[in-house]
Amino acid sequence: MDLDRKDGVDGVDTLRALCAAALAPWPVTFTVATAHGGLHLYFRAPAGVVVPSSIGWWPGVDVRAPGQRLGGYLVGPGSIVDGLPYTVAHDVAIAPLPAWLTVKLTGRGRR
Repeated sequence: MDLDRKDGVDGVDTLRALCAAALAPWPVTFTVATAHGGLHLYFRAPAGVVVPSSIGWWPGVDVRAPGQRLGGYLVGPGSIVDGLPYTVAHDVAIAPLPAWLTVKLTGRGRR
């Protein structure tokens, strides 16, 4: 999950609001800080669940997944973009995708 912070849009705030609406805590998972202040959160999808890549479902939030649609990639920790590094922000195991977020990302509760 790519949380951008640019052009007045804050994907971190968007995910925070989605968590609040779901009465769920911020997901604890492997997280990378991007070169321009955003975050990449890594999750494992449930077995047999196809999570599509998406852009624009929520402000400042893109999803990069091996499922259908847009494809894409994430720039990993250690990479340099515009002279700025991508760094590990939360060095824990990649967590399972939370159930509430799985529902939203698979289109059965997106809004």
